[in-house]
Amino acid sequence: MANRWLSLQVACVYIGTVVGAGFASGQEIYQFFVQFGPVAYLSIVLVTALFAWLGYRLMALGAMLKATSFRDLNAHLYTGALRKIIDAILLFMLFGVTVAMLAGTGALFKEQLHLSFSLGVLTAVVATFVTMLFGMNGLLKVNSVIVPTLILFVFYTAFHTWWGAHTGTGHWPLPSPVHLGAQVWLSALLYGAMNIALSAGVLVPLGGQIGQLKVLKRGAIFGAIGLGAMLVAVSFALFCYLPDALAYAMPMAFIASHFAHWLSWLFIAVLFGEIYSTLIGNVYALAATAAISRRQMLIGSLVLLIIAGALSHFGFKIIVAYAYTGFGWVSLFLILILVLHRTHLPRA
Repeated sequence: MANRWLSLQVACVYIGTVVGAGFASGQEIYQFFVQFGPVAYLSIVLVTALFAWLGYRLMALGAMLKATSFRDLNAHLYTGALRKIIDAILLFMLFGVTVAMLAGTGALFKEQLHLSFSLGVLTAVVATFVTMLFGMNGLLKVNSVIVPTLILFVFYTAFHTWWGAHTGTGHWPLPSPVHLGAQVWLSALLYGAMNIALSAGVLVPLGGQIGQLKVLKRGAIFGAIGLGAMLVAVSFALFCYLPDALAYAMPMAFIASHFAHWLSWLFIAVLFGEIYSTLIGNVYALAATAAISRRQMLIGSLVLLIIAGALSHFGFKIIVAYAYTGFGWVSLFLILILVLHRTHLPRA
């Protein structure tokens, strides 16, 4: 029973690391899936399989190497100058997504709460730094609460949208052209590669800390299924509210505004919580890589958050549209090396 609960916690950390501002807001899902039409549902199946397979591989390698950061895995996969280059690229990508998460919080405060963008960024910075005081245990506990709540809200959003269309108070998705070319599948691969590579900073040391392959395997499978189901639910809701939802940096928050008033507010709180959980994972991965002592880790976290907070004012939509696609291409190269490397994992 204890192992099953630990597997669920692993799944929640996996989901919480992937589901950040871009995913939970709907902006990222539109860019990589929904814009191609209903074929998005098929490409989500491909991504779900990638999440299960490569998520487990990352955690299992972390367990095998007794890793404390993703740099331990890089030292195993790469040699010489290439290892240093890969380290630098992953650190830059993690920092870039941290900037995006803070920009997402600012957009949420501005669009939905009609408060200052900077106030949203500052709130996320303070909440993340406080949680860093508790290390990996803080990450596990935060995701064990936030992720199940977000899953419930995502499925409620899809059900509410379907029910409105079914009863005539909403509308079904508008007809859209179906794209079947290579771009659809390439986009899905880029999405999967980016999120798996960016999750390495959390999944590798998580595997090293837990060490039980059966627990990690179940956690990877549960996490992947949860992510795939959420991708389908968010995609359906977006299809139903296009093109109006695209006018907002946070399309899912716009959709939630069609709910009962208190549910709309609760959704905003959950969305903030999910952005916050991804922030914790990213900052933990960055700080754990460079720090030697706990004190250095906390000081490094604060400096990173301040710099990222300043850069977040470039805007959320711009960061997701351009930076995430670039990160996807780099991640695809990293994932290919992970897949092709001749490392035989122990049987789980």
